Amino acid sequence: MEKALPHSSWCYVCGEDNPLGHKIIFKTDGKIIRVRYTPEVHRQGYRGVIHGGVLCTLLDETMGWAPSLKSDRMFVTGELTTRFLKPFPVGKEMIVEAWPIRVSKRLALVEGEVKDGEGTVYVSASGKFLPMSEEESQAVSRELIHGPETISLF
Repeated sequence: MEKALPHSSWCYVCGEDNPLGHKIIFKTDGKIIRVRYTPEVHRQGYRGVIHGGVLCTLLDETMGWAPSLKSDRMFVTGELTTRFLKPFPVGKEMIVEAWPIRVSKRLALVEGEVKDGEGTVYVSASGKFLPMSEEESQAVSRELIHGPETISLF
């Protein structure tokens, strides 16, 4: 069973109060971070196609949460490598998933992808994520909004 992750009020991706944001709810089954999202027309680059920067943003944020499943820290992106396999159409539900490959005290290796409900992969990604200090992680955690159905990572 998937549980929601905490979110922030003004984050560009998950912030519920950010009028320009995506207002995404991240979920996890304890192994994978998952997002279901249908991008609006104002997220397009070329007519009818979601902008690659939007796809990278969604992957970056989803992948950034993944190592926290195996650690008591929050992480920031050190490197993100994406491979665009095909254009993602506006108005179609996407599934963004990310999972940790290896998590250590100094570095986390994470993989992710953007696909549709039928399982067709549009973007694949790999990244290196750097752990925040315990103090920084706790400071971020205090700012997050936790609901009754939200998982506590640390």
